[in-house]
Amino acid sequence: MQILQSIILGLPQGALYGLMAFGIALIFRTVSVMNFSHGHAGMIGAFIAFTVYTQVNNIFIAIIAAIISAFIIGVLIEKFLMRPVKHLSHGAMLIITLGLLMIFEGLSVLIWGTDYQILPGIYNGMPLIMNLGENILVMPANDIAVTIIALIVSVVLAFFLKYTKIGTAIRARSQDEVGASVVGININVVDSIVWGIGIALSALVAILIAPKEYVNPNMMVNMQLYGFTAGVLGGFSSLFGAIFGGIILGILEKIVGVYISPDYQMSIILILIIIMLVVKPSGLFGKSTEGRV
Repeated sequence: MQILQSIILGLPQGALYGLMAFGIALIFRTVSVMNFSHGHAGMIGAFIAFTVYTQVNNIFIAIIAAIISAFIIGVLIEKFLMRPVKHLSHGAMLIITLGLLMIFEGLSVLIWGTDYQILPGIYNGMPLIMNLGENILVMPANDIAVTIIALIVSVVLAFFLKYTKIGTAIRARSQDEVGASVVGININVVDSIVWGIGIALSALVAILIAPKEYVNPNMMVNMQLYGFTAGVLGGFSSLFGAIFGGIILGILEKIVGVYISPDYQMSIILILIIIMLVVKPSGLFGKSTEGRV
């Protein structure tokens, strides 16, 4: 029964890992760069949500404001930092993301300080309690809300990428930049939208994780690491494989914590990822014929 409880507790955490991995993989597949500032950009979104929340005392307005702000941040990053160098050097783009990581951390300390700030959960009602004979399974109310939001966002993203013109343009650009440009797709606009969506997803994850981690400059360090790990597990060549990889990772994390020790969660999961890279480098759901540097 403990394993069922671990799965239930791992689902919301895994859903957040999956959304984090999706944002990282979306940018990586489209512009061929791993964004090492992804988590810290989301952290800025969480601080914006906290600031708005202190003014309006409405968490949903704060979330909307933060997501819009994060999208704008992503667009600005692409337009003023990535676009000038993207055809010159992917290494330069990578270095820029590392520089942004330090800039975002410095800005957060300069503007909001180092104190831990409280951001309320989405829903703080009664937990879901399931009686199974002599055993009881419990899922906190906010975890239910987080899981539902993550699933809704995943479905919306699936429809967006599959059935809209912009989504089709994003998929075309990720497969062949030259070919997409030849058929009339504006590569710069697509890249801006992709960066905006990716950073907005990171901000959403930061807000959803804030009730447990609190809002602080380092709140997304582990989340970004788990996002990368989920992407490796699911496969960066498959956007929704990254989401499933996150869910699997969240469940594994809880199972390791229960049956072995919470102290070894990260170590054991990283060992599993190393094994995955050796046995199946493309990930569980990735295409083995596709690769990026």
